[in-house]
Amino acid sequence: MSLRVGFLGLGTMGTPMASNLLKAGLKVQVWNRTASKAAPLASLGAKVGKSPAHVAAESDVIITMLGGPQDVEQVVLGENGVAEGIKSGAVLVDMSTVSPATSRKLAGAVAAKQAEFLDAPVVGSKGPATAGELVILVGGLPQTLERCRPILQAMGKIIIHAGGVGAGSALKLATNLMLAHLAAGFAEGLLLVQRAGLDPKRYLEVLEASTFRSPWYQTKGVGMVKREFAVHFALKHMHKDLRLMGELASDVKADLPITRAIQQLFEQAEVSGRAELDYSAILAQLESVSA
Repeated sequence: MSLRVGFLGLGTMGTPMASNLLKAGLKVQVWNRTASKAAPLASLGAKVGKSPAHVAAESDVIITMLGGPQDVEQVVLGENGVAEGIKSGAVLVDMSTVSPATSRKLAGAVAAKQAEFLDAPVVGSKGPATAGELVILVGGLPQTLERCRPILQAMGKIIIHAGGVGAGSALKLATNLMLAHLAAGFAEGLLLVQRAGLDPKRYLEVLEASTFRSPWYQTKGVGMVKREFAVHFALKHMHKDLRLMGELASDVKADLPITRAIQQLFEQAEVSGRAELDYSAILAQLESVSA
């Protein structure tokens, strides 16, 4: 592929995603606020950019994979940001988890430069990102998606076109809503089983035999039983996503009482010092308040 790709944001997800672009033979230029994180990609053949504007000026497709709305807006709209350097006809693909309103704001900014936009958040954490097996949820014009499809296919196994700009972001928030519910519900059930003096393995066995069995139980669930909270998706990011769910719910006039309660639980966990642990550490928070 002759398209030149800029990749901005080399965190837990961004680094393996950019690595897969390089493995696919793409010309990739990277940038990260902490410059040292670009070194592993440089060793694989990536060019290291001086700023988001510099990367954008030399790229046909610019990908952002950052922590949240404020981070993305700073990198795209701030001084030396993508919007300063993006070329006419280029595409900005934001793969961060942000609100639909943020996606529309970014789209408007690059449209003013005659560039195109896709919101393309992903389903999957560090493991699927490394394996190139992410599920990518896309909002934007179909023709823009088709231009970028070969690039997205280097990072994901399934690409779902959700609709217009902002649709990918909305669908991602709804997906993470279910993930937060699953983690909180499993943690409460596990706590109940343990306090009742039962073997947690029996709990997993029943769930796996049920009509609502899920591969999640054999990965994240098993890790929670073992108290393994090594970060794949940080608790602070899940808390951020829950806040964004609340904002979207308010915008579209949808009442989410259960999600509000889970958001409060994650807020307590973050305040308690568990922000940098995996979101599955919500179990540790429940245990601490149930002592």
